[in-house]
Amino acid sequence: MSQIDNHRIYKNTIMLYIRMGISMLISLYTSRIVLQVLGEEDYGVMAVVGGITSLFTFMNGALSEATSRFLTFELGRNDIISLKKIFNAAFVNHLLLSLIILLLCETVGLWFLYHKLVIPEVRMFAAICVYQFSIIGTCVGIVLVPFNSLIMAHEKMGVYAYLSIFDVILKLILVIILQYIDYDKLIFWAAGGLFTTLLYQLFNIIYCRKHFMEVRFEFQRDKKLYSQMFSYSFWDFLGSLSSLSQGQGLNMLLNIFFGPSVNAARGIAMTVQGAIVQFSSNFVVASKPQIIKLYAEGNIKEMMYLVYQTSNFSYYLLFLFALPLCIELDYVLTLWLGEYPDYTVPFAILIIINSLTWSIKSSRVTALHATGHIKLSNLTVGVILCLTLPVSYIFLKQGYSPISVFVITIIMTLFAEIVACFVLKRYLDYSVKDYLIQVYGRCLLVSFLSFPIPFVIHLIMPYGFLRLMIVVLVSSISLCLFVYYCGFSKNIRDKVSALIKKKIRAYLH
Repeated sequence: MSQIDNHRIYKNTIMLYIRMGISMLISLYTSRIVLQVLGEEDYGVMAVVGGITSLFTFMNGALSEATSRFLTFELGRNDIISLKKIFNAAFVNHLLLSLIILLLCETVGLWFLYHKLVIPEVRMFAAICVYQFSIIGTCVGIVLVPFNSLIMAHEKMGVYAYLSIFDVILKLILVIILQYIDYDKLIFWAAGGLFTTLLYQLFNIIYCRKHFMEVRFEFQRDKKLYSQMFSYSFWDFLGSLSSLSQGQGLNMLLNIFFGPSVNAARGIAMTVQGAIVQFSSNFVVASKPQIIKLYAEGNIKEMMYLVYQTSNFSYYLLFLFALPLCIELDYVLTLWLGEYPDYTVPFAILIIINSLTWSIKSSRVTALHATGHIKLSNLTVGVILCLTLPVSYIFLKQGYSPISVFVITIIMTLFAEIVACFVLKRYLDYSVKDYLIQVYGRCLLVSFLSFPIPFVIHLIMPYGFLRLMIVVLVSSISLCLFVYYCGFSKNIRDKVSALIKKKIRAYLH
C-alpha cells in the first residue's frame, strides 16, 4: 500500500507556482491595458456577454469532474484497459454535451442577449460577435476536456504549466497589438481570445496523442460505463448549478439591476481574486490526484491526513496574499489601474473572503468525489448554494446595494459548509468535530491573530508605496509566526523544525 508521494506533490506544486507567477504578472498587465483600451462600458459588456455561455456550461462542470475522477481512479488501480475505455466514453460524452450547449446558446442564449441584458444599442453588433466567439471557444473546450483531465490525472504539471505560459504569452502579444489597431477593439480582443484557445487545445491534443497510450479513438459501446459516468455526473449537476448561480447568475442579476458598469467592477474584482487564489489552488491541484489514488488503494487514513493538511496549507497560502491585499486594496488598484469603477474595492474584499472558505473545502470535496457518493451532497449543499440567486434577487428588488449580493453569498457558503461536513461523515470514517477544530479552528485563529498589527500600521502610516511595503512585510512575518505556533499541529512543527535545522547545518558545513 503506497504512502503519500510528498516529493511528487512538492515538485508539481513548484511547477504550478512557476506557471502561476508568469501567468499572473502577464494577466495583471493585460487586464490593465484591456480596461484602458476598451473602456469601462465595453469591458463590462465583454464580461457579461462572454458569461452567457457559462449559464449553459454548468453541465460541463459535472461531466468534467466525473471524467477527472474516473480517469484518476483507474490510474490509481493501474488498469490501462479500463482507462482506455473511460477516455473514449468521456470523449463521446463531451462531444454530445458540446452539441447540446451549442443549440442552447444559439436559441435561448441569443434571446436572453437581445431581450434581457442591458447593452447600449451602438455596441450590440460587437456584443453579438463576442458572444459567437465565446460559443466556439466554449464548445471546443468542452470536447477536449478528456485531454486536459488526462494530463492532470498523470500529474504532468510541468506540461500543464508550459501550455498555460504559452497561452498567456499569446494573450500578451494580442494586447500589445490591440493598442495599435483601428478596427473595433472589443471584437478584435474576443477573436484573438478564440485564436489562443484553439491553439492551446491543439497542443494539448498533440501532447496526449504522443505520450498517453490510452488516447486511441475507438467508439465505446459499454452501456454500463456510460450509465456509471452519467449517473455520477447527474448528481454533480446540482453542484455545478450552484457554482453557476453564485457566478454568472449573480453577474447577470447585477447587469439587470445596475448595468454594465457594475459588471466591470465585478470583473476587476474577479481578476484580483483569480490572481491570488492561484497561490493556494496550485497546492490543491497538485494533491488532488494523490487523494483520489489513495482512496482507490483503500488507504483512507493517509487520504484524510492529506485532506487535513491540504486544507490548512491552501488557506494559509491564500491568506498570506489576501491579508495585505485587502488592507491596501485601494492603493493597489490605483497603482495597477489608475482609475477603477465604483464598488470594485468592496466587491473584491468580499469575493476574497468567500474564496478563503472555498480554499478550505476543495480537498474535502475531492475526498467526497473519490468515494463516488455525491448524490446526498448535491441534494443538500447544492440546493443551499443555489438559493443564493433567488435570495439576492429579493434583496435587490427591495432596493439593497449590489454589495448585499456578495454578503449573501458568504453566508450561504458558510451554511453549506457546515452541512457538507456532516454529509461526508456518512461515507468516510472521520471526526467532524476534529475536522472543524483542526482545520476551521486553526485557520480562524491564525486569521484573527495575524490581522491587528498590519491593520494598525495601515491606520497610522501615510498613504503610499512605503506603507504598502511595510504592511506586506509585517503581515507576512505575523502570519508565518502565528501559522507556525497556532496553525501547525505538533507533528508538523517538529518536521518543520527538523528541516530548518538540517538546512542550517548543511549551510554551515
